[in-house]
Amino acid sequence: MLSKLLKHEFRATGRTMLPIYGAVVVLALLANLSIRLLDTTNNTVLSILFFLVIAAFVIGIIAAAVMTTVVMISRFYRNLLKEQGYLMHTLPVSVHGQIWSKLIVSFVWFLVTFLVIWLVILLTALVQSGTNLGEIFIQFPTWAEIRDGLAELGIRSGDIWLLIVEILAAAILGCLVLCLHFYAAMALGHMFAKDKVLLSIVFFVAISFVFNLFSSGFGIHFMVDLDAGDYAQQFEAAASALAFLRRTMLYGLLISAAQGAVLYVATALGLKRGLNLA
Repeated sequence: MLSKLLKHEFRATGRTMLPIYGAVVVLALLANLSIRLLDTTNNTVLSILFFLVIAAFVIGIIAAAVMTTVVMISRFYRNLLKEQGYLMHTLPVSVHGQIWSKLIVSFVWFLVTFLVIWLVILLTALVQSGTNLGEIFIQFPTWAEIRDGLAELGIRSGDIWLLIVEILAAAILGCLVLCLHFYAAMALGHMFAKDKVLLSIVFFVAISFVFNLFSSGFGIHFMVDLDAGDYAQQFEAAASALAFLRRTMLYGLLISAAQGAVLYVATALGLKRGLNLA
């Protein structure tokens, strides 16, 4: 049943997201053309027009990121907390399936949005600079050269791969926690009969405050636990710096995982036991 929910979610959200990506690509093409023509024209009206197109491209990039978040929030709200919720909660699928369908689809669209924005910015920069992409890749050192350089610094290549995995895990977990933050606040707010949207905002702010307080306290404990004196003596060594960075990433992952677990439980309980759709 989860696969059917995912198919339905991608189809419903795709009607909004795909046109947004298409608009960003079109604006990128127009912005590239405008940048080229802006340097060749002395006409004030055309210069203003080209500048507006470039500004629209920048706004379009920001709007794509914002709309991804808006779609993620609105789908959960309209699909599970409004009139559609009566139908969705009668389907032969658990609350966990409902939550995960929303989380997976939201994560995929966040990832696609990031890739689209990154690619259009990169291609725009390459086109305007007249740089050949192949020439850039040639200048990059090979993996063997990188590995030998790291070995001279006392760093094993395996440690670098572990750090990359930790960074990717932190990005994925951070995205899921962001979604669950909104979901939990809305689910808790809709447990009440009145002022549901207002209470959802209150819960969102309250959760943010508690988590920030918890993260600050945990961070202070983390810094004390690092034994700063020993690290200060060894920090000039690249291997010690990498070890410090990896340990910091692990602490961050633990905090995100704890927050995600709390938010997931709050969302599930809000949808399963206390939801008030009236």
